[in-house]
Amino acid sequence: MNCKSVQSRLSAYLDRELGGDELLQMRAHMSACRECRCEAEGLRSLKSLLGGIQCPEPPEDLAHRLTANMIRQRYEEPRQTIRFSALMFAGVTACSMLATLLVLNFGFGRHEQESARGPLGQNSVVSDGPFGDHDFGNGPILSAANFGPR
Repeated sequence: MNCKSVQSRLSAYLDRELGGDELLQMRAHMSACRECRCEAEGLRSLKSLLGGIQCPEPPEDLAHRLTANMIRQRYEEPRQTIRFSALMFAGVTACSMLATLLVLNFGFGRHEQESARGPLGQNSVVSDGPFGDHDFGNGPILSAANFGPR
């Protein structure tokens, strides 16, 4: 056995989990190798120190606190998420309504100003066709005001 294989199996050796030939090979290597013996002694002392540590007892009300915390997370936090989502939706809706009103107000104001003017800037009443004040055949350009005497 070499040092690398001995050190990888050192914990199993100290816990007496090895058997037969492997145990004999580990003992033979450690009797000849000072570095592996020191490693084994260090690991043995670490295991004995850790084995003497007392495990702390949990508080008596730990189960009650954990249950209360889980119930609070399950029932209260989703409500906060729903409230936030509802507020976000209301905000987006209000902004889109405001934008729509501004666009419609601007468009109707411009439409009224353009329809009150004639083709050459004269004030005249022109009826728009089905497409508004666009020149799609029966808009302001083809109105009766353009075909009158000059």
